[in-house]
Amino acid sequence: NTVVVGNLPKVGEAKTAKLMGVLNKLIDKFGPNEKHMPTNPETNETYGFVIVTFEDGECAAAAKQLNGMQLDKAHCFKVKSMDEFNEIADRPDEFIPQRTLNSFSRHDFRTWLSDKKCREQILLRYTKSNVAETEIYWHDTMAGSPVLCYGGEAQKAAGKVWCDWRVHWSPQGSYVATFHQQGIALWAGPDFEKKMRLPMNNVQEIDFSPNEEFVLMWNGSHPSSNPDTAVAIFHILTGRCVRKCRTPMVTPGGGDFPHFLWSSDGKYLAEMTDSRILVRDTETWELIKDAEGKGSPLKFNNLSTFQWSPKGNVLAAWTLEKDNSHPARLVLVEIPSRAELASRSRTQCEAVMHWQSEGDYLCLQVTKLSKTGKRVSTNMEILRTREKQIPVDVVTVEDVVKGFFWEGQGKRFSVLTADELGHKPRLLIYVLGPEKCELICTFDLPSNSFNEVIWAPEGQYFVIASKSAAGGASSSGDLLFAGLTVDNKLEILHKDEHYMLTDVHWDPSSRYIITAVTQPFSTDQGGYKYSMEAGYALWTFQGRNLYREQKEKLFQVIWRPHPPSLLPLKKQIDIRKNIKQHSKKYDALDEQAKETARSAFRRERDEKTRSFKLVLDRLADWKAEKEEENGWRKAQDAFNENQEWTQEEERHEEQLGVTEELIS
Repeated sequence: NTVVVGNLPKVGEAKTAKLMGVLNKLIDKFGPNEKHMPTNPETNETYGFVIVTFEDGECAAAAKQLNGMQLDKAHCFKVKSMDEFNEIADRPDEFIPQRTLNSFSRHDFRTWLSDKKCREQILLRYTKSNVAETEIYWHDTMAGSPVLCYGGEAQKAAGKVWCDWRVHWSPQGSYVATFHQQGIALWAGPDFEKKMRLPMNNVQEIDFSPNEEFVLMWNGSHPSSNPDTAVAIFHILTGRCVRKCRTPMVTPGGGDFPHFLWSSDGKYLAEMTDSRILVRDTETWELIKDAEGKGSPLKFNNLSTFQWSPKGNVLAAWTLEKDNSHPARLVLVEIPSRAELASRSRTQCEAVMHWQSEGDYLCLQVTKLSKTGKRVSTNMEILRTREKQIPVDVVTVEDVVKGFFWEGQGKRFSVLTADELGHKPRLLIYVLGPEKCELICTFDLPSNSFNEVIWAPEGQYFVIASKSAAGGASSSGDLLFAGLTVDNKLEILHKDEHYMLTDVHWDPSSRYIITAVTQPFSTDQGGYKYSMEAGYALWTFQGRNLYREQKEKLFQVIWRPHPPSLLPLKKQIDIRKNIKQHSKKYDALDEQAKETARSAFRRERDEKTRSFKLVLDRLADWKAEKEEENGWRKAQDAFNENQEWTQEEERHEEQLGVTEELIS
């Protein structure tokens, strides 16, 4: 029946009666009570609270209505029951924060990387007998075919569906994100357990931050409809929605998605309009500050697009030419300082930006145009972004450039060209030396259907492919497996094809390649065109086919990404130099696995042979028994005796050759 009313003014003896009078008017209306306002003997002032004991417990509960009441500008009542007051008084001196948000442990998220066989994982999304399947396989070369790791068995046993639509790996391979009508579910761990549900109706696209701290979700709303909840960003570990906003009017890369681009470390998120780039800090979700300490966007005239450096917080922005007074410009800006690192101005041109995977170089592919808009030539302007004052190498190509492709983690790049009529296709490969960019090899392609070069993540090896463009004509699926030697000589390792090819993916270790024919999802148009050829094939980097399977309705086939290596760069270089020495251990394990497989094959073969011989023996016994019963044997013997024939044996010997060797 006792409550404590706190946060009262601390008054001396002269003002105690006045304060008590005010409290009587406020408290007595709840019922009969007794009040005690203790005084501090050292200061002769009250402690700032009063203890009120009511005759009825209901009155005490009603008195809690005073909680939050403003006595004056400096004092707001805090009313607690005696039990609550004792709990507060007994709290330890050391503050222990109470966790109120859901979370989960990540201790086993990367156990798949310690697989003893060093196998990679592959995710498949397809339809079988009108049932959508999502399956994750081990790529096991010893088994001869992919080995199922998990196919949603737990969900099937519970009568549930693991995935309703699309499925995505997170950038470092820690999570599998499955799309559902109500939102996104994240799965992780060796058994792919559900770790988090992120609610958002009708999710169309998602984009993880590179460090896997956040995931951005978009419901497909057109900018003209502008609902404030079209885009939602969630903190993955806690499941908390940290930001919601409308669909921006502009996408940096064109198309429908993405509207936002993450920085390489996930600390910044940027979007654009036709004249501004808005960069937000992901700790506060506020715009980065300018020189005056105010949050403001980066301003550009006639902004066309922008890209983040893959390694480092540097923005590359391209603005279009406007009249004769405003040429087209490339600008490099460091974030968050907003410092302009470099700029290039051009007129009468079109341009595309290509970052090298390590952010060491940026290629500005500039196509010069005549006054009538006809193409004149193409310049590749290579900016060395890590060097002082950012020097530029310029490579001019007179032919039509069909594609530009950086070597993974390397200093080389390849260019596909053709003449004005689309004939005479060629592959050009350049290397960036310490002082200049040099052409190291040219190769006349056997067909003008080749339209893409896919480099291995570790560099050196690549595949030249004829791929079907999204929504475009079907491809021949021609494949050329190639590589560069240490002294930059081109080696064509193998030529093959995968008809109507749509996808080519290297595994993260650069050992294997997936080629596939996938069809769009049922909500997309044109899926029927690929349905009969849908399927995938696995190859070594030299072009040896390991496995091929047709799947009539194959929607996705994706390698599981790797997180960044924990080995220092010096150690990685040492391993590459001494790869033969380090590989002996794994060669021995491979040979042991092969011998185990051979032994298992021999045992299975011997068992089948033994079983077959037992069947033959039973048939022979049955035949002998029947011959005895029916008199067939006696009749056969009598028949043979009446035949006039004799058995003769002849032996022929022939010398095929003589070899003499002197043994000393």
